[in-house]
Formats: sequence, C-alpha cells, structure tokens
Amino acid sequence: MAKKQDPDGKWPLENVHSDRVHFDMEGVEGEPSRWNTLRALRVLDWYSTGR
Repeated sequence: MAKKQDPDGKWPLENVHSDRVHFDMEGVEGEPSRWNTLRALRVLDWYSTGR
C-alpha cells in the first residue's frame, strides 16, 4: 500500500466507477485522492500500533 504513495504523501484515485453517478466526489483516475489517502493513513496507523 505504501508504495503507491506519491511524493506529496497522497494516494492516487484508482478504479473509477464507470457507470453513471449522481455526482462526482473526486477528480479523474490517477489524481491524488483525499479519500484514498485518508483510508491508507488510517490503515497504516492501525498497522503500526500492532492492532
């Protein structure tokens, strides 16, 4: 997971939903994703505490 982190400390948006959506939550595939970054940081924090 950490290997996908970009130099700015963010994770990119991947696997964009291809069907019609009511609204876009983020940009296009490959751009930094605030939601993926939040999820990744929480998982890495959880893992580093040994839980």
